[in-house]
Amino acid sequence: MVSIEKNNIFGNVSLEELMDATYTASTNFQVRAFFEAKDEILKTSKYSEKEFFEILDAMIDAETERKIVLEKLQGRDPLFLSEIADKITLFPPENVIRDVIYLMAQGYVEEHIEVKTKMVTKKIKGEEKQVEVKEYFYRYQAKELPDDFIEYYLEPVSIVFDAGVCCQCGWCSAICPVNAIMVDADNLEIDAESCMKCGLCFSVCPRSFSIDQATKAIKKLDKELNWSDNIGAYFNTYTGSTTNEDIVKVRQDGGVVTTIAEYLLKNKLVDAVIAVQHSEDLWKPEPVIIDDVKNLYKTGGTKYANSPSLKIIDQAKKYDNVAFVGVPCMMKALEKGALYPSGLPFFKNIKYRIGLFCMESFPYEQIINLTKEQFSKDIKELTKMNIGGGKFIINLKSGEQIDVPLKEVQKYARDSCHFCEDLTSDYADISVGSIGSQDGWSSVITRSKAADKLYNDIVKAGLIESKSLKEVKPGQFLVEKIGGTKRNKCKPINLKEIQNGN
Repeated sequence: MVSIEKNNIFGNVSLEELMDATYTASTNFQVRAFFEAKDEILKTSKYSEKEFFEILDAMIDAETERKIVLEKLQGRDPLFLSEIADKITLFPPENVIRDVIYLMAQGYVEEHIEVKTKMVTKKIKGEEKQVEVKEYFYRYQAKELPDDFIEYYLEPVSIVFDAGVCCQCGWCSAICPVNAIMVDADNLEIDAESCMKCGLCFSVCPRSFSIDQATKAIKKLDKELNWSDNIGAYFNTYTGSTTNEDIVKVRQDGGVVTTIAEYLLKNKLVDAVIAVQHSEDLWKPEPVIIDDVKNLYKTGGTKYANSPSLKIIDQAKKYDNVAFVGVPCMMKALEKGALYPSGLPFFKNIKYRIGLFCMESFPYEQIINLTKEQFSKDIKELTKMNIGGGKFIINLKSGEQIDVPLKEVQKYARDSCHFCEDLTSDYADISVGSIGSQDGWSSVITRSKAADKLYNDIVKAGLIESKSLKEVKPGQFLVEKIGGTKRNKCKPINLKEIQNGN
């Protein structure tokens, strides 16, 4: 229940308006489903009774806030998210922006997309050419609803998996209050008897409804950040290389991720790091919680098969602060978990999000097939896989290095990766990848002032040699170019028809 004394967020709302909105919020199907399943939830021991009520209270607060925002949105012409935030000043602008997007998922708000075309001059293969460029403008408006309107029912995430767009991040499995969702690298199953149909998994799924426009509008509120349509919001960009010789032995490129993780653990900024290491099957990754620096180097290097790393987040609850290392879809999942229910992540101990550049990943079986069919090698002969210069590269125990054009291996990639627009882990605190940097170096994108300070503290400690990414070749230009290419090739996701049972 909303408490005015304890919750200053409603300080500008009249008591009558607040009580009406809270009453309406209490009828929300998600709130009711969560509350009515209290006994089943507590039996799983995933959430304590205190945590249960914290989440329930946050759900009611968020739904109350949304109902007030919806009321203020009624009768207005279509507006940009920033314009709505300027006009509805009862709540912080970032709250209003995320509320509008969730109201759209609930069926109360519609999105108006305007496309404008213009001609720009671009240099293509050394020649200047006129190219048609499309610009998209997104405005939002409250719908005129029929008297018998019922808000959209948020289905369990099986709807995402069945549509072929699930990224297997594992976030839904970790969050599910009754442990009804089982996720591995290739499959997702829901125990129909256990599932309480609360829709929480759908709310935080990175592939359900998009938060891209909300994030863009929220990030632009921070005038210290730069904005790029291709790599998202960022504070600064660098190219870095570890100075630790032990990390050099296990690194993929610059060893920056392992160096950051080691710094965080040694300086007790985190108690554990969640990353991936090789499983018993070589080159098949498995998520792991590292709380001892001596085990950290096992996570060095890139594994191109996918791993549902977020499914073990709930196992890290005993730690006060953790760092999570993962790919773009996982970073977006964590961002959604922080937004919905508004402002309350399910696992509040995630202090740092270290995102990896990712063009696409592969099912483990396809990694084996790729190695056999493209290189005529057994996967056990490999010591390293890499992507660079438009080629897929493998290194062998014999010392030999072989490559094939990247276009020859794309057919082995997961189909669901074609629905991802994010190359550089836009939703991370720090993003790291090889694109744009020389061999032995990694490109680094800091996405907040705090993240930039952390990175530069590590550089000042002499653990990373660093330069500006804008001052090296191919540098930030290439990161932006490939980031734009991935965005342009991304397939759209539209679950509305499936969600409404059509």
